[in-house]
Amino acid sequence: MSSFPFPISERRSAAWFCGAGAVTGVGSLPFVDPARAIDFVARRAPEVPFWPQLRRLSPREAMIPQALGPAFKHVVAVRGEYAFHVPADRVDRFVTSLAREDARLETTNAAGFYAFIDAFGRGAFPHARAAKGQTMGPVTASCALETDGGPLVENAELRGVLADHVVRMANWQADALLRVAPSAVLVLDEAYLAVALRTRPALRAVLVDLLRSVVLRVRRPSLLVGLHCCDELPFAVVNEIAPDMLSFDAHHGGAAFGADAEARRFVADGGHVAWGWVPTRDDLSSVDAAAVADRWWCVARRMSEAGEGIDADRIFCRSLVTATCGLAGSSEATCERSFELAHEISRQFGERVEQQS
Repeated sequence: MSSFPFPISERRSAAWFCGAGAVTGVGSLPFVDPARAIDFVARRAPEVPFWPQLRRLSPREAMIPQALGPAFKHVVAVRGEYAFHVPADRVDRFVTSLAREDARLETTNAAGFYAFIDAFGRGAFPHARAAKGQTMGPVTASCALETDGGPLVENAELRGVLADHVVRMANWQADALLRVAPSAVLVLDEAYLAVALRTRPALRAVLVDLLRSVVLRVRRPSLLVGLHCCDELPFAVVNEIAPDMLSFDAHHGGAAFGADAEARRFVADGGHVAWGWVPTRDDLSSVDAAAVADRWWCVARRMSEAGEGIDADRIFCRSLVTATCGLAGSSEATCERSFELAHEISRQFGERVEQQS
């Protein structure tokens, strides 16, 4: 359980933001040209535009190398872009590099970020209510890295060094986004969090505290700190971490969210939700926007009927709509269709909310 003595509602500071079902992206897109990616974002996510991670442009744009920055030269890939080893003779240099105060994204590993910041400054997103960014979370980072002594997630000292680095990277990115946008959403990508909790139950409290501490050290006025996990994550854990926003796979888990008391508590206490209603797959021909909007409405109705002060208006105001995960592995045509579906789902749900108001 949380070691913080005050309730979640007093820690969360995100009531100022109204997503109103705006469509945004989880992060990655299938483009290799940053300019084309920015044009896509401007067309498809005008209200909450996001900077695109372009993994097809360069291997360094993948999650781990992008987040590690200069420290990445001290690791060796052991499973593609998903797992890396720090050899014994490089650990000290790896730690020293992580501890640098000037943690930042580079043009060589985040071309989409710099194109996004430049486009925002030139007025490419005139209807934006917030700019969205994303960075790797501390648990996923520590699970993806190992030394000769084992995974970093099991080494308290290295785990802490990595978390400090994540905080510096997140705060640097938040500074950059808030220089060009009126407000920002910064999501910690925790792809491995659910797996870590299932496979290392003895570390549960440690990992929850680690992630919660990062959220608290990054949170500030005009910035929502989100948590993305496309795996099945206990909603009680989300409340212990207390992010401002939860980004999750609603395609598979939307009904469970509406039925779960801890999930309803998250919304009742001020949390926002990025609903991943559009599945991340090549063939979207079977996805019916009206049917998905019906499912969302059933979730909203169940949450409202629970009698915890949640109604459809509040749910819609505190919602964004996304795909279930990043789209780097999709075709450009599938990517276009994914965002079309997201807009249609949001429109139809919004119409239902308006009709019942």
